[in-house]
Amino acid sequence: MTSDVVTSRSELFGSLFVLLQHLSRRADRELADLGLTTRQWLLLAVLTTRFPEGSASLSEAAQVYGSSRQNVKQVASGLQRAGFVEMTVDPADARVTRITPTQRVAVFDTPAMAARTRRMLADAFAGLTDDETLALRDLVRSCLEGLREGVDGAPTRPTTEVTR
Repeated sequence: MTSDVVTSRSELFGSLFVLLQHLSRRADRELADLGLTTRQWLLLAVLTTRFPEGSASLSEAAQVYGSSRQNVKQVASGLQRAGFVEMTVDPADARVTRITPTQRVAVFDTPAMAARTRRMLADAFAGLTDDETLALRDLVRSCLEGLREGVDGAPTRPTTEVTR
């Protein structure tokens, strides 16, 4: 491995965090009128796109979300207070807490919200051509595949194709 590759990886690693900060700040502004944060929105996106059958356990959601069960529980608690999810004890196993989106998530399916989302995404990736956008998506998917080790050391499925 050349020093150029090491330097490029270091720069890329830092740049991805800076990109995340910019994207989070932008999305937080868009979500403010709903009383949501970007982290809450992401958990809702995970729940509705990766668990369309209804509900996920905290542990299942944490694996896809890319965080600890404890962190997901904290984010989900805020969503429950805002009426976007319900957290219940699994009737088959009292040790398991399930997170189920409520009808309130339908706000994301309204034409006005869909238009806002399209505008935000167009702005976020305005510096890329369509081909570059697709290539970046594929590169991010590959990177996530390489990060298969979960927070607890167990193999996980990467969080690809989680959009709202």
